[in-house]
Amino acid sequence: MSSWLLTALNLVGLAALAAALMPHLGRARRAAALAVLVVMAFALVVVRRHAGQEPIEVQQLLNGLFLGSIYALIALGYTMVYGVLKLINFAHGEIFMIGAFVAYFTLSIYRHSPTPLALAVTFLLAMAVCAAVGVTIERIAYRPLRRAPRLAALITAIGVSLFLQNLGQLLVGAQPKTVPGVLPTDPLPGLHAATGLLVNLPNVVTVLASVILMVVLQAYVSRTRAGRAMRAVSEDREAAQLMGINVDAVIALTFIIGSALAGAGGVLWGIRYPSIKPDLGLIPGLKAFVAAVLGGIGSIPGAMIGGLLIGLIEVLVSGLQMSPVLLTQWLLFLLMMFCFWRLGDQYLPALGAHERGRWRRAAAVAALAFAVWVTAGLAAAGVAPRLSARAMTATLSGSTFRDAVVFVILIVILLVKPTGIMGRYAPEKV
Repeated sequence: MSSWLLTALNLVGLAALAAALMPHLGRARRAAALAVLVVMAFALVVVRRHAGQEPIEVQQLLNGLFLGSIYALIALGYTMVYGVLKLINFAHGEIFMIGAFVAYFTLSIYRHSPTPLALAVTFLLAMAVCAAVGVTIERIAYRPLRRAPRLAALITAIGVSLFLQNLGQLLVGAQPKTVPGVLPTDPLPGLHAATGLLVNLPNVVTVLASVILMVVLQAYVSRTRAGRAMRAVSEDREAAQLMGINVDAVIALTFIIGSALAGAGGVLWGIRYPSIKPDLGLIPGLKAFVAAVLGGIGSIPGAMIGGLLIGLIEVLVSGLQMSPVLLTQWLLFLLMMFCFWRLGDQYLPALGAHERGRWRRAAAVAALAFAVWVTAGLAAAGVAPRLSARAMTATLSGSTFRDAVVFVILIVILLVKPTGIMGRYAPEKV
């Protein structure tokens, strides 16, 4: 009975999470989905504790949100620069790395100071240094190529990324550095005793800082005069310039804000994962880029949602123990879903474009996904007898291919929906 109850709670919680992250959902429905998610998480904790078990599902959800909030901060820099300049700033990951090293040097000096003072100085200094680096890169490397072909700017961005990596190795060495711990890493005793969840102060600081920065950014872009200027330049740079907007100043401001957010993300990364090195920004930067593409590059809410989703997916995949047969089932599932998706582009619009039609399309896709999953399982079971006995008994840990899963998501989203979850198609202006 408890296994069936846990399965039902997991399914309802996943459905509520998917509904909460759906684009263009009304505030009331999104709030209702979040309320259902919280209730399901609380029920899972209660059921697990009653059975004498740890709440694994809720722990994984929290771990994914902790990690995804950092990816979201980095992805915001990618999406802001692309939205205004139509440039993918591949040096953004190295700016994130600089923020982590600023945290290392600052906390080495202030580690004996009161913790709030040390964190405040670290955040402010890292964001200021990264903002200065970002606007310097824009002024020296990108602004002279403003009217050049986009390929030239893209190659320049890759060159700046490699330059910053090698400069970091030259200045601080290639050996990993350990960020001084100013926050205790032990789980919060009261929360652990009541729920069994492992949450420490670095996790709490990560989520609070990320949420505050993302809310402030959204309010700044949507409600201030400078934010309106950024949105105007993003819509049409030439028309904004004719209306008297200083385009160069807006682009510089965009680099300042995006780089400052990357610096804050580097501080949060250093607090949670103390070991840092000059090539730190490579993989997290690429994952944040995938998050920006997944959410819809150019969309600030999309970058937030994409970052959280990538964090959740990475943590969930890391906890998997998968047999070769199950891995084959997943590969067949993705392949068949891609084939049916192309057919769906032709037939699904017939269900209607109104709200009821959207729910019909969602139900049809869910039913199709279930049928394809069952079919893929039967096909994988047919392949199983052909595997060797050693392969049949082997178990693959998800941590070995979690990075590959993230980049598979990038390939799938570019093939199926290049605009991302909340992006929109914008034709090139001749």
